[in-house]
Amino acid sequence: MTKTLQVNKQLPTAAALKAERKRDEAQALRDYEAEKVARQANMIRLRALRLAREDAEAQATIAQRPAKKTSVAIRTSVAKRAIDRSRTSS
Repeated sequence: MTKTLQVNKQLPTAAALKAERKRDEAQALRDYEAEKVARQANMIRLRALRLAREDAEAQATIAQRPAKKTSVAIRTSVAKRAIDRSRTSS
């Protein structure tokens, strides 16, 4: 009879199993949420790095281009050519 009492004490009750499953479920949910937050933080960090790199590349491209003539510079050069033409034709 003592063996059956010991066996019964060793076996977890249905309520204990249910409580353990509930704890495991809560822990799994916390782990999932923590991984989700970490993944989102990593995506935000990588997006910021990508945007900074693209901005730096764009700035470098702009710096390498020759400066465009402004409308004032164009009008001035056109006027100079007209003056030069009038001098050479006379």
